[in-house]
Amino acid sequence: MTAGRTKYCGCRKRYASGATHAALAALLSLTAPPLHAATPLQSAAEPKSDDIVVTAPVGEALVEPEAELTEADIAAYGASTIGDLIARITPLTGRPGEQPIVLVNGKRIDGVGSVNGFPPEALARLAILRLEAAARYGYASDRRVVNVVLKRHFSAWQSEAGAGMATAGGRASTRASIGRFVIDGDTRWNAQLQASRDEPLLQSERDGRRDPASRARTLMPSADAASLNLTVARPLGQFVGTVAIDAAKRGQRQLLGLGPAEDTAARALRGDRDTSNIGLSTMVAGNLDGWNGSLILRYDRSWSDASIERIAPASTIAIETTRSRSENLSAQFNLNRTILTLPAGAATANLTIGTTRNWSASQRTGRPLPAAEFRRRQTDAQLSLTLPLSPASGGTVGDLSLDLAAGLGSASGSLQKRYEASVNWSPVAALELRAATGFADLVPTPDQIGGAYVEEIRHIYDIRRQETVDALWITGGNPDLGRGTQRSYSLRAALRPFGPAPLTLTSEYRRQEASGGVAAFPTLTPAVEDAFPERVRRDAAGRLLSVDARPIAIAHDIDERLDSSLILAIAAHNRSEHATAKANGSRWQATLAVTHGLLLRSELVTRPGLPPLDRIDGDVAQSRHTLGFQFVASKPGLGITLDGSWQSPFRLRNPDLPGGRGDYHYRGVLTANLRLHAEPEKLLPKGNSPAWLSNLQISFDIRNLLGTYRKVALADGTVPAGYRRYDVDPLGRSVQLSLRKRF
Repeated sequence: MTAGRTKYCGCRKRYASGATHAALAALLSLTAPPLHAATPLQSAAEPKSDDIVVTAPVGEALVEPEAELTEADIAAYGASTIGDLIARITPLTGRPGEQPIVLVNGKRIDGVGSVNGFPPEALARLAILRLEAAARYGYASDRRVVNVVLKRHFSAWQSEAGAGMATAGGRASTRASIGRFVIDGDTRWNAQLQASRDEPLLQSERDGRRDPASRARTLMPSADAASLNLTVARPLGQFVGTVAIDAAKRGQRQLLGLGPAEDTAARALRGDRDTSNIGLSTMVAGNLDGWNGSLILRYDRSWSDASIERIAPASTIAIETTRSRSENLSAQFNLNRTILTLPAGAATANLTIGTTRNWSASQRTGRPLPAAEFRRRQTDAQLSLTLPLSPASGGTVGDLSLDLAAGLGSASGSLQKRYEASVNWSPVAALELRAATGFADLVPTPDQIGGAYVEEIRHIYDIRRQETVDALWITGGNPDLGRGTQRSYSLRAALRPFGPAPLTLTSEYRRQEASGGVAAFPTLTPAVEDAFPERVRRDAAGRLLSVDARPIAIAHDIDERLDSSLILAIAAHNRSEHATAKANGSRWQATLAVTHGLLLRSELVTRPGLPPLDRIDGDVAQSRHTLGFQFVASKPGLGITLDGSWQSPFRLRNPDLPGGRGDYHYRGVLTANLRLHAEPEKLLPKGNSPAWLSNLQISFDIRNLLGTYRKVALADGTVPAGYRRYDVDPLGRSVQLSLRKRF
């Protein structure tokens, strides 16, 4: 650091003159070119020795990271794409089951020009941002945000092929992809084609019988899928324009048992479903009179055709068909800038205005059900403010800031309001505290009301009759859903006693309470059936025929949980040894992430006056504790990942048999997955590897390494008929070998 010059490198630092520097930083940020301009801050003349120049690495986000992955850290995961990498690093966010919002080079993209298909080698670094980043960028304040920073120059073809199978046999899978990926400063483009196939898993492969009836029924359907993605982003004067086209097609085939006995061919009944979708999106982003702005337009259209064959009363085959179409058009405008400089730092504002138009229609034949059509126009606006209250340095209470957000929406003529407020406090560098609250008027989403009507045959265990049946399972939109409100509260603490690494401890309490609104249909249990008798259809003998699992209208829903995590980074060398370790390629590094989720309370009231469904006290099949783990160890050219989860035991009540005689006792279950990857070129002596090994990665995955499944027993210790080994998990353990080559 030279005299009179301050350089900001994205690290968390506390300067003695924090308020002065923050003011100058805000002033300079308004006149500086945007980060995507690919040129360093320059002037016609060299700055004087007493000038203060604030610079930031290309792609830096508006919020400092709480963790950052270097190229070596990224390589340790052995991911095949950036999207695959983001899915693998979710344990580091403390929320392993939640996909984070993704920024590209510190900018919002909202799905337009996504870089998920790019090779991970195109990344310069990946940053997991502090929790306040979501509010700063105009998103819901409880979401996690990841910033992926691309290299300034990258060019490669990438092809990948993989084959897998169940170790118990009966099902094989193949997949392949090829793509071209180019980054040249602010210009980037990619074209990628992917295809996959999953063979059907027949019942005869698991029950040991080879009779025609077992061969005419699938436990898992066959599936074929293909997708195409084309994206181009390039400078347009002071802006950057992006155009993306994506298309996908998927087919699914299942066998539903033998046809009528009078059918001399004795062929299997079939259930088929084909879906297609295409999307076109465009974005223009850049600096507009001191504001960082973006305009996004997107159009999507999808088609779905399904058919189910049944045995008609006259011993003939009847075919029921469903055709669904949907169309969505949306526009979104976002602005962000520093609006004033306070003594504690720069105050920023984020304004987002969006409008959508949704249309869907379903038509069914073979059953006396009317056609359905749904239309909606929705407009939303939200303003978010970030206000620093005390600077990180020089303040008496430490780093303190306030995030405020308010929004107003209109859906088909009805107004919805929402607000959020959160306080971020770091009294010392090692400790971060956050408290947040929010309120929102809720309206059902277009998918919840007008989603494609889908009927499929599923193997369902009927707890009431203690038998497994093939019943009709109905999903899609429910036009009878109504409005509601939701209140949320959260408290979070993060402790890093040794700085950003090697140890991070977090704990977060979250509470959500909804009055009215919508919820997903719960797992079918006697208590759920009693609460929704109109959703379950049985024949005269009581045999289960169909379940309407579309979203439900509720009276009240409350959920309280406590999530904790531990992240430990281990390196076989210290920073002074880094250069030597990099040169000889012999040093290992490892990361351990452990997460624990505890449901404190989870109750659902379906209708006023009815008792609540207690999800964690026997009314619904739900574990109270979930423990997740991920261990990643690597050195250049070689890596191993072991991950998995443990779910606690619980009891599911059967009210039809008093005294607990019919209760189901679910045991705890531990599942684990193992992944090995190697780059042979880096493992061989330099200069001795053949050319065809260059940029080749070999991966071997074992899913359900221990072959475990959730075991269930009745009160007398017997195993119910529908909970045998392959009733619960037909696939079992599976293995996959993948080859990825860049050239």
